[in-house]
Formats: sequence, structure tokens, C-alpha cells
Amino acid sequence: MLNRHEYREKIVFALYQHLLLHKDLNSCFEDNFEDDDNDYLKAVRDDLNINKESYIEEISQYLNKWSFDRLNLVEQAILLETVSELKTKINDKAVVIDEAVRLAKEYCDEDAYKYINGVLDNICNSSL
Repeated sequence: MLNRHEYREKIVFALYQHLLLHKDLNSCFEDNFEDDDNDYLKAVRDDLNINKESYIEEISQYLNKWSFDRLNLVEQAILLETVSELKTKINDKAVVIDEAVRLAKEYCDEDAYKYINGVLDNICNSSL
């Protein structure tokens, strides 16, 4: 059984695969999860299937002088996973943002976590 951090990490991998290969999101989740009978996993997957495009639009509002497409795909995946989790209120905002920063520190460029943290703070302060 995976812990919540491991689920987040694998969700980011599935989203990365989806964004890179333009493959169906559900197929990417199936590729990355042997057992998708987890309520947290289902909630994020289902939410992203419905709201991914609106999340991209919302995230784009806070990308000073950048577009969502200019971010690297891992950053895009982290932001999408985190916004989904924030919008569905699965976990406390502070925990979710801390996890996003942790993932960015591990998988993105050196200072990407600062940018991701700022974008997520702005989203939380304006819409949640």
C-alpha cells in the first residue's frame, strides 16, 4: 500500500506521461497504478478528467509573462495534481502545497519550487 506522498508522485508521473505522449489520462493512470481502487486516486483522476483544461486556464493567470505550455512538463504535472487536490479539498492546503514544493525540489530545476510555491499561493489566496 502506497502512502499519500507516493500516490502524489505516481500521479505526477501519470500526468507527465499524459502530457508528453498525448495519451489518454485514464490509460496513463492504469499504466502507473496496479490497483486503482483507492478513493484518493480516484478523486484526483476523475477531477482531472473533468477539470484539467479549466485548471490550466486558472494556473495560466498566475504565470507572470509565461504561458502554461512554456513550463516544463514535470512542472505542469505538479501544478495540475496540486490544483486538483486543492480544489477537491482532499487535504489541507498547507500539506498539499508542501508536497508540491517537495516534488519540485526533487524533480525540477533548482529554483522551480519557488515559482511553483508562488503560483499555488496566489491560487489559494484568490480562489479557495
